[in-house]
Amino acid sequence: MSRSDSDTTPDGGEPASTVPGLGYDFAGKSATDVLRDFYQIPALLAVVAFMLWVRLQSYSNFVRDGEVFFSGNDAWYHLRQVEYTVANWPSTMPFDPWTYYPYGTSTGQFGTLYDQLVATAALVVGLGSPSDQLVAETLLVAPAVFGALVAVPTYLIGKRLGGRLGGLLGAAVLMLLPGTFLRRGLVGFADHNIAEPFFQGFAVVALMVALAVAQRDRPIWELVQTREWDELKPTLSWSALAGVAIGLYLWVWPPGVLLLGVFAAYVAFQAVSDFAGGRSADSVAFVAVASMAVVAVMSLLKLQEATFTPTALSLIQPVFAVATAAGAVALAALARAFRDREFGSDALDEYGFPGLVGVLGAVGVLLVIFVEAPPFTTLESNLLRFVGFSAGAATRTIGEAQPFLQSGLVQYYGGFGVVLAEYGFAFITALAAAVWLLVKPLWKRGETGDYYYLAGATAVVLFVFVGKPLFNGLAGALGFSPQVLGLAVVALLVFGAAARVRYDAEHLFVFVWAAFITAAAFTQVRFNYYLAVCVAAMNAYFLKEMLAVIGVDFADVSADDVLPDVETYQVIAVVLTVLVVLGPVLVVPLSLGNTGQVSIDRTSSAIGVGNSSTPGEVVYWNENLDWMADNTPAQGNLAGAGNADDLDYYGTYQRPAGDDYDYPDGTYGVMSWWDYGHYITTQGERIPHANPFQQGATSAANYLLAPSEEDADEVLAGIDDDGEAEDMRYVMVNWEMVTVGSEFGAPVVFDDDTEASDYYSQTLRIQETAQGQRATVAFFDKEQRYYDSLMVRLYQYHGSRAEPTVSTLFGDRVVVFDYDTVTGNDGTTYKTLPTGENASALRTFANESAAQAFVEEDGTAQIGGFGPYPKEPVPALQQYRLVSTSETSAYASSQYQRSVLRESQSLGLRPSMLQQTQPQWVKTFEKVPGATIEGTGAEPGETLTASVQLRVPNGGTGGNASTFTYEQQTTAGDDGSFEFTVPYSTTDYDEYGPENGYTNVSVRADSGYTITGEATTNESAFVVRNEGTVNVSEGLVNGDRDGAAEVTLTREVLRAPEGAQDGSDTNSSDTNTSDNTSALDGGFDSLDVVADDGTLPSDGQSVVEGDTVDGAAPSVRAPTARVAAP
Repeated sequence: MSRSDSDTTPDGGEPASTVPGLGYDFAGKSATDVLRDFYQIPALLAVVAFMLWVRLQSYSNFVRDGEVFFSGNDAWYHLRQVEYTVANWPSTMPFDPWTYYPYGTSTGQFGTLYDQLVATAALVVGLGSPSDQLVAETLLVAPAVFGALVAVPTYLIGKRLGGRLGGLLGAAVLMLLPGTFLRRGLVGFADHNIAEPFFQGFAVVALMVALAVAQRDRPIWELVQTREWDELKPTLSWSALAGVAIGLYLWVWPPGVLLLGVFAAYVAFQAVSDFAGGRSADSVAFVAVASMAVVAVMSLLKLQEATFTPTALSLIQPVFAVATAAGAVALAALARAFRDREFGSDALDEYGFPGLVGVLGAVGVLLVIFVEAPPFTTLESNLLRFVGFSAGAATRTIGEAQPFLQSGLVQYYGGFGVVLAEYGFAFITALAAAVWLLVKPLWKRGETGDYYYLAGATAVVLFVFVGKPLFNGLAGALGFSPQVLGLAVVALLVFGAAARVRYDAEHLFVFVWAAFITAAAFTQVRFNYYLAVCVAAMNAYFLKEMLAVIGVDFADVSADDVLPDVETYQVIAVVLTVLVVLGPVLVVPLSLGNTGQVSIDRTSSAIGVGNSSTPGEVVYWNENLDWMADNTPAQGNLAGAGNADDLDYYGTYQRPAGDDYDYPDGTYGVMSWWDYGHYITTQGERIPHANPFQQGATSAANYLLAPSEEDADEVLAGIDDDGEAEDMRYVMVNWEMVTVGSEFGAPVVFDDDTEASDYYSQTLRIQETAQGQRATVAFFDKEQRYYDSLMVRLYQYHGSRAEPTVSTLFGDRVVVFDYDTVTGNDGTTYKTLPTGENASALRTFANESAAQAFVEEDGTAQIGGFGPYPKEPVPALQQYRLVSTSETSAYASSQYQRSVLRESQSLGLRPSMLQQTQPQWVKTFEKVPGATIEGTGAEPGETLTASVQLRVPNGGTGGNASTFTYEQQTTAGDDGSFEFTVPYSTTDYDEYGPENGYTNVSVRADSGYTITGEATTNESAFVVRNEGTVNVSEGLVNGDRDGAAEVTLTREVLRAPEGAQDGSDTNSSDTNTSDNTSALDGGFDSLDVVADDGTLPSDGQSVVEGDTVDGAAPSVRAPTARVAAP
């Protein structure tokens, strides 16, 4: 085949694509002339400068008292990687034992080129020796710099599609976007996210140029055979440069292998399109071979593991690159075979090659779907995860991995409104441009068959998107996901179009790239930071085509060349086009919701978003993590093991066999939900089990939701084979983890044995409106399984026992939730708040039997199940103790306030009655062996209660100390002996601390344990009880000492009848002492309740059997006094 085969575009003439080059003659040009000819450069610089300013507005929010904070999770681990690279430049951390205890980890998406670039910048700014703060500040501003610079590749892509003016419009669109792209590039959000579109953008530009050069020069195989290398040099050079750009992109983000898949799909489409246009497919094959060869080499240079995982630089990148190159060569050879052979059938001659390619593609898809073996399973899972609108457990709990149209704003805006809030009308114009880019060659050619094809394709698309119920039913009948089948249908339509007409190489590539990125963005919301570039670039093409309609071409001429010929109506048309693209949302916010709250209903502007960025909750975690760094033993020195020097925080560790690090004795782990793992590593310098890589997520969920200490221990024992995981010394729980409607549901998704309905359900509020009844969620009532969960028992009760009782001035009362029910359209029965003039949701009873009788008789009532009140008694924990809390209360969160207020108003309880303990933002607990208390002197079979009051510094309102009581119960044996295992000590605190391998606990007892038996009335009408006090040494609790604390109970008189003589052997005590009293907290000095809309009574009326809880006091014990026997 000669190079003189058909080389015109469907529009006629030479291809419009150009190749960049200088070639500008500055001779005789004034500065004004040069500026007019290169107006795009200062304009683009102005766009970049404005974008940088927007992104740096909130800088001061992230530097507090000289300490640098970041937003999000991953930024903190990037800080660790950058700090390591600064100290070991240019090396990155090969393995990190300071996360995912007891294994350690090596994560391919961190310690990449991104971290090396930031570290290099810090070294340059710091003249080779930057301070820790300078390193952190460099990383702090890195996302803003990368985010602003994305405008450069966006302009270049837009310029190649729509000329310089189009490129500038694309950059302007990018500049004004207020959504995901902006948020990922704000100061403080120092993840690699925003660097990804920067590097991918340049990779796309480089591929566009390489394809344009190949389309211009039309290289063929015969040039290789005749060794005419000069003819091949431009194509090979630009293709190699494109390979370098792709390789750099993969060095920043290894999962960017998706771009190789995009290019592979494009190669197939372009080969078919070239065949349809009578051109050789050799040109695209040359680009594929040269670029993919470079990609393969660069991937192998940074190979991290010999697996096929896309999350690291593994074998999948070079293998996929080689496969793409080989596929391109095979397609070119196959196209030659069909062109060189006459089949005697016009249809076979014209469509034989596209048909065969289509069959091969279908076979490949079926292999990926049905072959349950690598690499097919890897391809399938990752295709579904990236572009298949699929969300599994691993992604459903990640905010950034949620499907775009399932984000939080959907409930207010609807699906279309969410898209508008993200992109404004720029998305609509970009979509129109993309469709026209695909349709234009067929439309311009004007053959009847092309019109029929376009009409049929339109009908199919309408069926997929408009006739959704029918299409979904068809997909279900075929056994496919509707989203995946829809994606396949659209791909088939594009393939059919490519088989009919030859497309410009750049245009077809950009369309395929934009289509994949759109699918990715609607699958995972985070990929909108890629889609932003596509939307901006497509608007450049939109402007060019709109101007072409009115006869204006700004593509590649200076302003002087075109402006004198512009008519007034053309100027108006240009202005209107730009206003349509940039006006709504991007410049002028729109009101898309109807909640009545401006902050929700109105869309945001870029300036507004940039000015409101904060570090978030890490500031509150930092309070506890600073404590942890200073008051817990160094890693390797637990219980005085003396191996702290064997685990250097900035040490270099080689990847161990099986990725299972052999930790020195004295190392321990910290358990929390995976969101907070990087905080624990970098701020607390301790080793978390679960981390934002989602390593340890399932075991963390099983542990945090374990219904007993024994179950929790089983989870730890099952994590590894050598028992290291059992040294999970600390547990950190924040309010979100135990709040339904916040983060509680995330561990439930990962838990092996339970689902959400096991823990909670919705209680609805029915309201009468002009349109009829309207149901809204009043609050979430909880099942017993919720209260049995380890993290709830820790955060809500600090390990103490709990019962469904509220202490009032009239004695302990069992609380009952009395509800109504309603049946939904789907037949599901829902609980509702009772309605009516005197309706009340709560009742109280003197004892559990009376409450249970009411529940059984009523049929729509339950004991407890709200606030801190379980449905059944919850036993105390024996090996977990509170050791520290953050100073900041959960009430600092408006979400927490709304959650408490919603339940408070629904039930008619003051908010303070919905907490058993002070709701600090974060609470840290220590898992200890526990101390044994051995006692005698009880009655056989008597129920005994051990209680101790503990003080939490800075754990109360306004940073004041707060107190709580730990209680545990046991039953005496036949000989009156008994035993407790308790987690809180009462003495010898100063003997232990980090220096000798133990915790310097902040939560300390005011006095010893009080052991009390059951109050009884003897034959003389005296109320008596067995009592005793005992101190528990810190050494007994933390395991440093053996033995037990011992106590012998004596009988105490609690109340004597006036003038009575007690003949029994009892001990007397001073009258009216308060050793066993509990006064009302100053904040609870009245019995008022929170009224719901002013309709609930709040007069503190007394409570009688079965009454409502209007007069209930907070959950404290009623005062009692011991008196001496006469």
